[in-house]
Amino acid sequence: MAGGINFTSYVPTTLLGVNSASPTLAAEAVTSLPIPTGARPGIGNVFYLSESWAQQLSGNVCHAGWYAVVQVDAGATAANIAFGTVGAMLSLAKGNAIFTDVTHALYPGSNPCVFLGAVTPGNYTIVQLQGDGQVVAAASQTITPGTMLVSNASTATVATSSTYTAETVGVATVTVNSPGGALTLSAVAASSGGSAVYTGTITGGSTPNYIGLTFVIAGFTNAVNNGTFLCTACSTTTLTLSNPSAIAETHAGTATSQNLIRTNINFPFGIL
Repeated sequence: MAGGINFTSYVPTTLLGVNSASPTLAAEAVTSLPIPTGARPGIGNVFYLSESWAQQLSGNVCHAGWYAVVQVDAGATAANIAFGTVGAMLSLAKGNAIFTDVTHALYPGSNPCVFLGAVTPGNYTIVQLQGDGQVVAAASQTITPGTMLVSNASTATVATSSTYTAETVGVATVTVNSPGGALTLSAVAASSGGSAVYTGTITGGSTPNYIGLTFVIAGFTNAVNNGTFLCTACSTTTLTLSNPSAIAETHAGTATSQNLIRTNINFPFGIL
């Protein structure tokens, strides 16, 4: 039992990047019919995870807080749904089980959430509603602890503000260490266990500086080696990223981080 969801062997025991066509996050292989798992969409079924549970279910990326299973609206903009981006309930008419990026939400301040990975519009996922979490800020921003964060409806990222509005995300608590620019990569190993190790000059990458950051990888010949991936381990020579499809390749590439801000998520119009 983990915070109210009775995880079974059919349910991916992770908080990150859950992207399922089934409302229970599991389906029968032949018929694709949902398998009862204890997971149910809707923030009326929120569950709390302690720090140890959240860390265990996310590879030490997520933190203590309230989470929920929701459906991402089929009309959402997929590019705005990624780890750390802000979303909201689609509309009162659709209820509290269907969420979208803030660009398409009828009332951006109505039951907001933070997404925990890329999700195919129309599919189901796990989101964070409150607690200790991370949100994406504009790459050029410098945000200091104690700053109020307000969601930006045009990009689903956050901006600094001292004004308390319906789009308020929470108060910044820690600014995650971010590389000053693109990191130089020289190779990537084949994926193992859902992750791939990228080798290069990882300036400032001593453990745990970059864990929890999302990196945009570019420059490799094999397309599956490029993309946007979450960092789960790091050193001054390697980045371990959540890319389950990498192919071994020696080639010049780059890794550019997204600007993640650790915050006390406390939406003013949430249900808790």
